[in-house]
Amino acid sequence: MSIELIGWAAVILTQVFWIPNISRILRTHDVQGYSLPAWIIMVTGLSCWLIYFVARGDIVGIVANTFGVAGAATTTACIWVWRRRPAQLIEAGMIAAPATPDQG
Repeated sequence: MSIELIGWAAVILTQVFWIPNISRILRTHDVQGYSLPAWIIMVTGLSCWLIYFVARGDIVGIVANTFGVAGAATTTACIWVWRRRPAQLIEAGMIAAPATPDQG
């Protein structure tokens, strides 16, 4: 097995990380607990890695960091847009109000 295959396996395994997080955020618009500054740092760091791998001509690094920047940027954009409090989201009709137990 070549080291290149390990690199491609790493690309696939680490990029699967974005799928459940982004799909949950897009479905619920709930970004509570996500730190906007931390995600901005993540996008910036991954962008730096992408530039580095482009300069080196490393296709594995380019593919990995292209997907990484896309996933982190999507997450960051969602946090930016939906960082309002749940009450504001309920008022805007973006999420449903929590169910209340029967009083009966």
